[in-house]
Amino acid sequence: MNRWYGIRRLYEPAFRERVLLLLLIVIAAYYVTWSVVQWVTLTPAALRFDFVNYFSGAQAAAHGTDIYADFKQSWGTQAWVVAYIYPPFFAEVLAPLTPLGLVGAARIWLLAVHGAFLGSLALLLRLHPELSRAGRRLFLLAAFGFMPVYLNLKFQQVATVWLLLVTAALWAALRRRSGLAGAFIATAASLKVSPVFLIPLFARLGRWRVAVFGSAALIAVTVVTVLAAPGSWQFFTLVLPRIGLGTANWDNGSIDGLVSRIVASSPNLLGAATSTVAKVVIAGAAVAVIGVTIWLAGQLPTTQRWTLRLSVAALMTSLLIVSSVTWQHHLVTLLLPIATALAWITERRPGARYGWGLTAAYLACWIDRRAFPLPADLQVHSAAQGALVLAGTSVKLFGLVLLWILLLQMLRRERQMTAVRRPQRPADGAVAARAA
Repeated sequence: MNRWYGIRRLYEPAFRERVLLLLLIVIAAYYVTWSVVQWVTLTPAALRFDFVNYFSGAQAAAHGTDIYADFKQSWGTQAWVVAYIYPPFFAEVLAPLTPLGLVGAARIWLLAVHGAFLGSLALLLRLHPELSRAGRRLFLLAAFGFMPVYLNLKFQQVATVWLLLVTAALWAALRRRSGLAGAFIATAASLKVSPVFLIPLFARLGRWRVAVFGSAALIAVTVVTVLAAPGSWQFFTLVLPRIGLGTANWDNGSIDGLVSRIVASSPNLLGAATSTVAKVVIAGAAVAVIGVTIWLAGQLPTTQRWTLRLSVAALMTSLLIVSSVTWQHHLVTLLLPIATALAWITERRPGARYGWGLTAAYLACWIDRRAFPLPADLQVHSAAQGALVLAGTSVKLFGLVLLWILLLQMLRRERQMTAVRRPQRPADGAVAARAA
């Protein structure tokens, strides 16, 4: 096959770059067209899933009422997953937009979401100078063609803002701007809780100034927002403990979602202990995955230029694996780990299996569970259907785990190369014998 004319030309760097450029122009044009049409045709019906809940939380914050009233009313039903469940800071940020009305505020917020996405791409390219021109085009092609990006834009989600803030924190940390990095981490954790784990990661890497600045800024932001929004303390006492239990929803791609679906389909799998064992498994998986990631990250010298980038990339991936709820649009944050992995492969050239592994992880995270012949009524009617549902709804989890393992393997190889380059200090006895 590699002797066919079209395939043979792909081995020529100049031709390959032209093909990538052409594909990038096509997908970028599609992105622009799709975005403009979405923005112009935005209606209240298109906002019913997520932004309407952001808006209700912002209205409550603007009028000094209970931000989490809808969540408390819908708890116990599947409707809680579309209630306002974010920290109070997010509602306070959106509060100034409420006088514009639902659609007007959504249009402004959608521009911010697009800006965060494009800003993240620009910053990611600056963070990875190892990428060749073809590598940069390949990454942008993968980014503009990534299904979670369009789902994030469709639902006006906050994930692109989170991606921008974490990327900016990494950029600041690489430039030893500890205060700025801490401020970005605090802001990201105030929008979505999971980035708080960047603080122990930086502490493990010996970047204590970043960890201290981040902790102090996060505490300050939390205190100010809780005081500004009456009743917002319920996020910590009521909302967070409940959403931490996860959901068996078929679109939840985390370990929590997989275990919850197993329990929902076989509630008596382990008798009366089924629910307890499930909670232990979920908690144990979270501790193990995040703990292993942070521990292995600290085994590389912090002066090594790949340490920080690979560590943050692995942690970002691990948080999606063990989050209580991981919808597909959350996977837009994988663009940071994908960029880091692609840059590492470009420079280190470790072997074809890394490239194939990264491609497989990308495709698994791109595919939606609706691509599989799952029951339309969302009900399991047989054991065969149950197995199909568990497999079809866990494809994203497979991709996440594969990417996480790849990043940890890259960290291991960096540790091995560092150990080889580091000269061994001879023992005192050997020195004395050589002198004699």
